[in-house]
Amino acid sequence: MVKIALDAMGGDHAPREVVLGACLALAEYPIELFLVGQEDAIQKELDAITTIRYPKERLHIVDAPEVVEMGESPHLGYKRKKKSSIRVGLGLLKEKEVDAFVSAGNTGAVMMASTLLLGKIAGVERPAIATVLPSETGRVVMLDMGSNMDSRPNHLVQFAMMGHFFAKLVLGIETPRVGLLNVGEERDKGNHLTHSTFELLEKMPLTFIGNIESKEVFFGKADVVVCDGFVGNNLLKFGEGVAELFFGFFKREWKSSVFSKIGMFFLMPALKRFKHQFDYEEVGGAPLLGVNGVSIIAHGKSNGKAIKNAVRTAYQAVESRMIDKIAGAVK
Repeated sequence: MVKIALDAMGGDHAPREVVLGACLALAEYPIELFLVGQEDAIQKELDAITTIRYPKERLHIVDAPEVVEMGESPHLGYKRKKKSSIRVGLGLLKEKEVDAFVSAGNTGAVMMASTLLLGKIAGVERPAIATVLPSETGRVVMLDMGSNMDSRPNHLVQFAMMGHFFAKLVLGIETPRVGLLNVGEERDKGNHLTHSTFELLEKMPLTFIGNIESKEVFFGKADVVVCDGFVGNNLLKFGEGVAELFFGFFKREWKSSVFSKIGMFFLMPALKRFKHQFDYEEVGGAPLLGVNGVSIIAHGKSNGKAIKNAVRTAYQAVESRMIDKIAGAVK
């Protein structure tokens, strides 16, 4: 049975929503969960959950009295808080007491602790955050989404290889199509980084489809989109802002008049389908690919449903032996 450590203190709504997500995951997946955090706070939330039936014998609490706050310096948090839920949880993974770690906490702290405690897979120069985004035809993996602000061509090639295996093993895409994010589709577009990366990707044993523009990401042209972390993180934040603007507009229109309410009533089924398809809660978490262990970073705003799905991502990564297959590919 897959054993997963879950950071109970990570995220804007911890520990309440994290504990809820843990119970939901246990009710659905064949896993054993270790809730890592302040024991009294975790137990209080567990006692409050009475409507979810889950196997309590597969849920354990691991006390970790310290918390790395969301706005805290990752370096100082790692150095000063050795009993934080992040360090204790990743310590369990390092010692192979669990098979994966999930956290909605401080992203920088999770990245730093994962890299320092677990180490990098042999041959990987830089780990990368792989975010699963929605598209018209399913899901698309995009990396790097913020762990590397200044990448070289060989780094992007490794991102492509790791993204390929994640898309194939976790998302179930038999032959992932890999695209290079650029300002145009022509091979001579872009800068030195994209030109050099393009030439290297052509020689790799991947289904490389060439350059892809940002406007095409959500239309299913590629299954894996590669870029450096500076570009990827900005694109992700821009997309989140557009989504908030979109749903905020319709919320305001709903309240503006009787006719708007009538129109929105008929549009509601389509809007719900749209929200379901483009909702980060459905994806749950982003793997930090390239470290020597399954480390999943969930959104800081994660609710119980998102946490449950982040645990699912960890479970699928372990079951598919993703780390071993990435390690074999980048040697």
